[in-house]
Amino acid sequence: MDTFEKRVLATIQRYRMFSAGEKILVAVSGGVDSMVLLTVLMRLPLQLKLAVFHMNHGLRPEAAAEEAMVARYAAAHGLPCYTARPAFDLLTAKGGNSLQVAARQERYRLLALAAEQHGYGKIALGHHADDQVETVLMRFLAGAGPEGLAGIPPVRDRYVRPLIEVGREEILAYARGLNLPWAEDASNQKPVYLRNRLRHQLLPYLEEEYQPGLRGRLRETAVICREWVEVGTALGREALVRWGLIQPDGRLTPNHNGGYLVPAAAWRELFPAVRRFLFRWLFFSLAKTDSYLEFVHSEAFVGLIDAPEGKRIDLPGGLMAFKENQAIWLGPANAIVSVRGEEDGRAQWEPLALAVPGVTVLPAHTGEVECRLLTVEALPADWNAVVPNEFYFDADQLVFPLYVRPRKPGDRFQPFGLAGSKKVKDLLINAKIPRHERWAYPILVDGKDRILGVMGLRPAEWGRITAASRRVLYLRYRPYR
Repeated sequence: MDTFEKRVLATIQRYRMFSAGEKILVAVSGGVDSMVLLTVLMRLPLQLKLAVFHMNHGLRPEAAAEEAMVARYAAAHGLPCYTARPAFDLLTAKGGNSLQVAARQERYRLLALAAEQHGYGKIALGHHADDQVETVLMRFLAGAGPEGLAGIPPVRDRYVRPLIEVGREEILAYARGLNLPWAEDASNQKPVYLRNRLRHQLLPYLEEEYQPGLRGRLRETAVICREWVEVGTALGREALVRWGLIQPDGRLTPNHNGGYLVPAAAWRELFPAVRRFLFRWLFFSLAKTDSYLEFVHSEAFVGLIDAPEGKRIDLPGGLMAFKENQAIWLGPANAIVSVRGEEDGRAQWEPLALAVPGVTVLPAHTGEVECRLLTVEALPADWNAVVPNEFYFDADQLVFPLYVRPRKPGDRFQPFGLAGSKKVKDLLINAKIPRHERWAYPILVDGKDRILGVMGLRPAEWGRITAASRRVLYLRYRPYR
């Protein structure tokens, strides 16, 4: 092995990328980086079972020739070669993404699909040390946190990057020494892309005028930040376990209305760095693909811990956060907007008649109400205990049909077991129901709009069963969330 190959082997062993004899699918675009990656993996004394994957994006005139070149090289070395094309026209069906983002997403999807179909446990990618430098600098300019400044990970799930510690010039020298074929992508020279401007303009200028060793410093920064991310992940995971937000397999699980609800006191007990790290972790688990965060966003979120009740912040990626009842909620903005209606939290839906007997699914698919008619003799002994989701009434005192409806301003009734009347709003507040949840407590009324209770909270005193009662209406409320 020459020096270059020894360095690549050392990287593979340092990060435990794969073992001897493993099946590796190598992503080969036809550029010099991926052609060198394939070649060096063939030459290492690891007896790897290699296959080639090539993605023809169909975006450049040279694409067909590059595909043919990769296929010939694979065939000449007796390697399986799987080629793929996007399942859609990238130019017309990229959605809200840039062309580069759409192409990358489709490439990774098809790579993973090919690996699954053909039984390859690892996927080797051709990112190298200069890609790392450019990525760290680009993310620094965008205001990234430690996770972003950690750059391109040598290993992420099934993806491995054996060339991540060798530079572009070393790769070119190796390719020339072996007289390897490769294709030049002319778009890599165009200054219209930020990465190209960093590569050809900003980095050379900074190295010449300010720091000759800048590339090394940026690679070291990536290592330091990656190590911090490992520490932050361990500390953050401990908090997520305490908060009940993480599964044994590591998956995050929203615990409230599609988002995360955590007491402010729990956030306050964490180190400031861990608060910020956890916020970013939770944010990116919910946000739209390729969402971004700036320092101002994490600063605003951390500030919610000691903010006044009701404080709300809007975040990128279709998310928002707010503080209420000494808890902080982070989740999709549209999940709240779609049910909150007006600013005071009143839901906007029409009264819904209940099937008696029968089961009625409530508006916004938030739950269901089961109604049954019973005889007095069928009453359980503890019928008069206050159970939030089970109500009993004297059916002969009620005017049918019964309805559930949203809360109205000024709604009041006499809760079961209390001497006087009470505003529904005050009942919800005293029960410490967060404002954003109050829409989910339907008001139960009879045909004269007399309030029979707040479903999921408390029935009314009016309509209660007495010694003279003969027929009983039983209602059971089953909230879905």
